[in-house]
Amino acid sequence: MALARKKATTIALEPSMDALLTRAAEERGVSRSEFIRQQLALVLEQYRRHPRPKVAGIIRRRLPERGDEAELYADRRR
Repeated sequence: MALARKKATTIALEPSMDALLTRAAEERGVSRSEFIRQQLALVLEQYRRHPRPKVAGIIRRRLPERGDEAELYADRRR
């Protein structure tokens, strides 16, 4: 990602969180900033608006009543 496309944001962390952030980023082999971006992307995905599937609106009216399916298998019971 190019830096020109990003907006800088500052956050304040408690020393314990700062230490954990450093450790987690090192274990992943990424910078602290990249680790924060990756984790934030995972959390924010649930707030993204997803388009509805095109097939979702096909059942807008009530479906006709189904008949008794037992009559289809009546000759198999014998």
